Amino acid sequence: MDTTTLIVIGSILFSILLVDGILLGIILYTRSKVAKASSWPSTMGTVTFSTVERRSSGDGTTNYPVVHYTYQVMGQMLQGSKVMPGPEVGGTGAHKVVERYPAGAQVMVYYDPNKPSDAVLERSMPGFIKWLWVALILTDLFLCGMAVVMAFAL
Repeated sequence: MDTTTLIVIGSILFSILLVDGILLGIILYTRSKVAKASSWPSTMGTVTFSTVERRSSGDGTTNYPVVHYTYQVMGQMLQGSKVMPGPEVGGTGAHKVVERYPAGAQVMVYYDPNKPSDAVLERSMPGFIKWLWVALILTDLFLCGMAVVMAFAL
């Protein structure tokens, strides 16, 4: 193999490592947050505000669920806005989240006993994680396929 071929294949392999690192980082971060939240105690709370917010970015607009709630831990009134562990996620499911948590609804709030101001309404793994796995596998297959084609073409 000549130098050009090695550079191209090396660049593709570097891209695989970069993409895998980012996607696996998000997946593992979210899994660790879900694992921690799974053992948190709960208390009743009340949804005080619930709406879908459209946010603009370079790629267009995305819907995000915005849910605010109040809850009480050891006599202290607290406020939360996190629906599930992990990073904030927007998209087509934003309306469904808002429908599950209408303003005025009584909800179960799960809170960190070491830091009660950290709370979530759901302790399950977010649905986007399975799509990150799919993206990871498809990206790896595509880039590995490109590396094989380049190895034989150059």
